[in-house]
Formats: sequence, C-alpha cells, structure tokens
Amino acid sequence: MVAPRENIGIQTAKYFNVAGLGVLIFDYFLTLEPEIRWTWNRRWNVARVLFVISRYMAFVAAAMTSYAVLATRANQNCTNFSRASNAIHIISIVAAEGLLIIRTYAFWKQSKKLLAVLLVLAAICIACGVGLADFVGGLLDALASPLAPTTSNCNFETNRGSAIQYGFLVAYELLLMSLTVFKRYEYYRDCNGRLVRAIFQGGVRYMTAIIFVSVVNIVITSAVPLSYSEMMDLPQVVLHSMLASRVLFSLRESDQNALDLVTLQMSTFRPAQ
Repeated sequence: MVAPRENIGIQTAKYFNVAGLGVLIFDYFLTLEPEIRWTWNRRWNVARVLFVISRYMAFVAAAMTSYAVLATRANQNCTNFSRASNAIHIISIVAAEGLLIIRTYAFWKQSKKLLAVLLVLAAICIACGVGLADFVGGLLDALASPLAPTTSNCNFETNRGSAIQYGFLVAYELLLMSLTVFKRYEYYRDCNGRLVRAIFQGGVRYMTAIIFVSVVNIVITSAVPLSYSEMMDLPQVVLHSMLASRVLFSLRESDQNALDLVTLQMSTFRPAQ
C-alpha cells in the first residue's frame, strides 16, 4: 500500500527538522572552544547579548519544533503553541541579524547614521513581515476552509503566508550585502590587507548562505504542496545560529589581530640614538 502524498511530505519535513537539530548540536560542540576563548570571562555588551540569544534560543526553538514533530496532538488547539514557537524562531533570527548589523556598522567605520537607518529598517521589516504573514495566512485559511472548527489536528505544516517573512528577510540581507560590497570598493579599494579581506569575504559568505536558504524556504512555502512547507523551518534557525556564532568569533579575532599588530609595531620600534 502506497502512503498518501500528504503523509510523505509531512514525514519529509519532520526528517529535515530532526536533521537540523543534529546539526545544531554537532556545531555547538564544534565551536565550543572558540566560544570559551572569545566570549567567556569577557564583559557583557550588545554583541555578546545578541550572540547568547541567537546561539541558545536556537536550542529552545529546536526543542519546541522537535516536540511538534514527535508529539501526537490529535484534536487539540495548537494555536498558542504555534505562536510561541514562531515567536522564539523570530527572536533567534533577529538576534543573528543583529550581529550582521554590527558587522556592517563596524565595516562602515561605526557610522551612527547608518546604524540608525539599519535599525529603523529592521524594525519595519519585522513588523511588516510578521503582520502581513499573519494577515495573509489567516485570509488564505479562511478562503480554504471557512467553516473549519477552532480545533485542529496540529499537522506539521504552515500556510502560504509564511513566505512573506522570508521575503522581507531576503530583502534586508540584500541591503546589508550591498552596503558591504559598496564600502569595500568605495573606501577599501586600495586596501588589500588580510584583515579587510577576512571581514569582507566572511560577511559576504554568511549573507549569501542566509539568502540562499531563505529563497529555498520561500519556494518551498509558496510553491510546493503544503505538507512540505515546514521542511526548512528549523534548518533556517540553525543556519542563523551557526553563522551568528562565526560572525562574533570573526569580529573578536579581527580585533585581537589588530591589537597584536599594534603591539608588535610598538615593541619593534627603536628611537634613533
């Protein structure tokens, strides 16, 4: 007997999310030593707070997603649980984006005007993305089944409106990447030092990966059968958490390398006799 296509899609989505949990745990132990070196026993600031949220809130999101994957919740109202899980996913992603904003801010020589613009645009993207996704999702659900009861069987799937959130995320990532590329060739054109290359290339790689996964999420959510719609739910959060960790480690290592270079130059300087 062949399994219904809907069940195959839901099972595939569950497998991808369980795999995302495994990747998150593996990456955590892989990067534990850099975390100890670059974050522990250091003063708390905005970057460290964002790092902790993006790194450890991802485990909360993974736990809630794993519960949704494994638990049997027939004929229950899962609205509150789904909203809480979605909120935690968004908080984790926003914290990771905050580190990318700090990286762009540092690359732009700590321009206060640029930082203010990026923060305002981020707030607009979050509000519009979440608001429009809820509105469109509710409208689509009402059109699909206007007489549906308030309870549900809590299938592991989402509605088409979720693609809107990832659309705003892609737009914001493209903005950050454009600012990084522009500054690289407008201000650092004649500077080919290892430090500038590391910051620029690392940032472009991170943002390219996030854009690619977000576009995949948009395609899956909007174009494929709904049973596959949650396939990249946890992997998206995991990718943000992984890249956010590397963003902070890279920033701290770059600061340390710059400090070591200044110390080396001062120690080797000898005044004329």
